[in-house]
Amino acid sequence: MSISRRGFIAAVFGLWVCVTLQIPPGQADEFTDGAQKFISTLSDRAQKSLLIENITLKERQNRFRVLMLDTFDLNGVAKWVLGRYWRRASRQEQQQYLNLFEEFIIATFTKRFKAYINANLQISETTSRKSSAFVKTRINRSSAKPIRIIWRVKFTDGRYQIIDIVVEGVSWIQTQRSEFVSVIRNSGGKVSGLIEALDKKIAFLGSSAS
Repeated sequence: MSISRRGFIAAVFGLWVCVTLQIPPGQADEFTDGAQKFISTLSDRAQKSLLIENITLKERQNRFRVLMLDTFDLNGVAKWVLGRYWRRASRQEQQQYLNLFEEFIIATFTKRFKAYINANLQISETTSRKSSAFVKTRINRSSAKPIRIIWRVKFTDGRYQIIDIVVEGVSWIQTQRSEFVSVIRNSGGKVSGLIEALDKKIAFLGSSAS
């Protein structure tokens, strides 16, 4: 079974780096205020490093990798997405999967950034529940209806990290888990089936890059 690219997920990563932020007055809660500023700073960094016309796709991918690894809990997300199959995988399979997950995200989404260069992101509210902050935003586009996005952020080891992005009520990590688990189940419950599918998908995306 092949791994498909979900449109809304791709849009999320494109919107994430291609927005101008409008931020409401500071909030009293230190955790939520910090999470809100984190999303603001993230967008500003992405605009300056990724939305440059005269850089190659490879350079854009390299810059995205640096920014993503600095702001996303990518290993934590990758393990959660695999669910119980993470514990069933061998150490070699776990490392292969983590490496391929990173490459899959980069290869899938980097080329879509420019499509949202004129988008405008407005932060409406930031709340917290347990150990997570939820930065609620709306993407305003001149040619399409607004999109509601919630950024789930945690604070650990002295820094903020994104652990999920919810677009119009649909969770990125939930969607990715459903897709990956389906591949594993159709491979007889073997993580090696997902590893093979990811490897093929990354190769295809690389060959079709322009």
